[in-house]
Amino acid sequence: MKVSKEQLTKTVKVVDEKLKGETYALRGTASLVLQGIDMNIDDIDVLCDAKTAISANSKLSEYLIEEVVFKESPKFISYFGKFLIDGVNVEIMGDWQIFNDKKGWSRIFNADNNITRVRLDGLEIPVTKIEVELEMFALMGRWLAYQKIKRQIGTETPNQQKLF
Repeated sequence: MKVSKEQLTKTVKVVDEKLKGETYALRGTASLVLQGIDMNIDDIDVLCDAKTAISANSKLSEYLIEEVVFKESPKFISYFGKFLIDGVNVEIMGDWQIFNDKKGWSRIFNADNNITRVRLDGLEIPVTKIEVELEMFALMGRWLAYQKIKRQIGTETPNQQKLF
């Protein structure tokens, strides 16, 4: 399901309201779109530390689909859970690590120094920096998306205001 601009805005406002006071950032395609990159959004990923991820269970309890718990798979380690907010899938990732065949486990990604802020309907929303997104996409081997982002930042200055 492709998330529309209206759904993105509405869902981001709910996440921001419910996680007020916590350290988090939107990541993935939602982060990139909010920074002016042309991408399709299928869900909204929220990057945070373990404490914030666990607290999302209660702060977003009315939207809970899959409780945030520590999970380990061959490709990812994180405090992970799923929520459904007004028809949009929202995934919480706390202290997220990515496994790469060449480099092993990545550094821990959370929302401490990996963020910038964008304006959305009068709110300042924390999002992961584009260069951090590129790092994550490379670690995941998502080369088509990586190249799409690189092409856009190489020829355009991202500007979230033109989209919203």
